[in-house]
Amino acid sequence: MDQLGHNSVNLSIDEERKVARTFMGRIEWEMIAIGIGQLSLWIATWVLVIIGTIPLYVGFLIALFTACNAYLPSHAGQHSHLSGGRKNLQWLDYWVGQLSIIPLAQSHEILKATHMKHHAHTNDADSDPDFFHGNAENWWQAAVNVNVSYNDDGPAMKVIQQHMEKDPKFKESMEKGGIWSLFFYFAQIVLAILYPLETLFLWWIPKRVATSYLGIVFSYFPHSGLGKGRYKDTRFWTNRIPRYLNHSMQIHTMHHMYPRICHYDEAKAIEALKPFMIERGMPGAEHIPERIRWNPVTYIREVYFGGR
Repeated sequence: MDQLGHNSVNLSIDEERKVARTFMGRIEWEMIAIGIGQLSLWIATWVLVIIGTIPLYVGFLIALFTACNAYLPSHAGQHSHLSGGRKNLQWLDYWVGQLSIIPLAQSHEILKATHMKHHAHTNDADSDPDFFHGNAENWWQAAVNVNVSYNDDGPAMKVIQQHMEKDPKFKESMEKGGIWSLFFYFAQIVLAILYPLETLFLWWIPKRVATSYLGIVFSYFPHSGLGKGRYKDTRFWTNRIPRYLNHSMQIHTMHHMYPRICHYDEAKAIEALKPFMIERGMPGAEHIPERIRWNPVTYIREVYFGGR
């Protein structure tokens, strides 16, 4: 309580950063467990469907569940949460991150490179790779846009090409990650020849649905209609269901404020940093309760959706 009382008086940037640092640096074992666990379940589902132990429609539902949980461990690895920032454990960030997104047929290296550009240029139409779906007209359009934005002639690819021309390290990461993309391309072709229905319902459709879901809850709801700037580009939001079913993206604003804070520590960090968030004018911060539990933002007014 003394610390909170002190923070309410001293709301300087230095004090804010001092408080934020107390939530940084741990190994996020929860994400490691989710990454390995959901991939193991996805592989087991393929085996059980192929040998006839479970019907294809049950396998589809399980595969859909795993696909929707595949990205978050990779996202944690992109920010070095899996290693806790320790150099000798950086392999965890890469390999757990990469293995986790096999159900999405994505490259961890590419996702990391583009995600860092998203953080550096959030809501910038010319530089944010996620702008096209993050600032769509509505959630349905966001779901569609995220599936076409990264096509060869899509708006995200145009932004990526610009970054590749200006940033050699970014270009190198994209080229390295392209090896995984090529692998998944041929892997899906081979599996489609051997197991056409299984590939369709256990891989292709789940990854498309999951990608749409991610475009809505990771990009559209947190960022749509907002401006640029660290304290202005992300909002608290709600769709009136428990935040855990949306990977707690309702409080995603904490991540953009301090990306080094682990996902599962964001709620506690918000409780401690709430006075600073209000002071900085973060959208919806004044409506966050003193203690964040199951879904604390169900009553945030629609005004924070920009009238959408």
